[in-house]
Amino acid sequence: MRGRIGLEDLKQAPGRDTVLRTQGIPKGYQVSERVEALVEQARELYEALARPVGIIADISLTEFLEVYEGDGRNADPSPLPGIVENARCLALFAATLGEPIGRKIEELFRCGDAALGCMLDGIASERADRAASLLGQAFGESLPDDGELDSGASVLPYSPGYCGWHVSGQRKLFAFLEPGDIDIELNSSCLMSPIKSVSGVLVAGRPDIHAFNNEFEFCLDCATRECRKRIASTTGRPPTNHEWSQAWKS
Repeated sequence: MRGRIGLEDLKQAPGRDTVLRTQGIPKGYQVSERVEALVEQARELYEALARPVGIIADISLTEFLEVYEGDGRNADPSPLPGIVENARCLALFAATLGEPIGRKIEELFRCGDAALGCMLDGIASERADRAASLLGQAFGESLPDDGELDSGASVLPYSPGYCGWHVSGQRKLFAFLEPGDIDIELNSSCLMSPIKSVSGVLVAGRPDIHAFNNEFEFCLDCATRECRKRIASTTGRPPTNHEWSQAWKS
């Protein structure tokens, strides 16, 4: 499977509470009329400018491990090699919200409207993250119902720059996936353009293959520990520090 996927759901901005959450404002917190107006203005801008689209390409385990090796700068050990070795299916992906969103965010900051710029940037970041989830869902739905996948199988995305996969891995990922088909380019620093773009690998398999202990050296530099939420989304609860197979160590 290789194909372009329209992400129509992402043309709609997230709701008010989600937008406020991107700014660190919890649900139920009373905000000023000025902030409420900024939320609506940012949502309207997003919906006028967003051009979401994605691309997926199946990849074998052998091919992916070559892509993952990249420039040889990954953390060692790291969880992803062990996860993919226990997966049933893999696919590379990329998605973007398009160039107009990034240009507008830059323009707002350049013109001194940082408040609206931050609000629009938060919306775009949330939608870009959502794009990876939607592509994972599309990938899961495309897999044949032939008993190859266990019941209750889940799909999670993993991206260069996270969990020990060095950002330079983007080079081989782009060489294999060719996301230029949806107008995503890579610069010399391995940053994507348009800026509100995501890429990585979709891993389909039993929920438990995604569970790992956050005791790696690079975990000390992680500010969000977002992996705990991701793991909980597949298993129903965060893993304890003794539940994941240590096969990656071998």
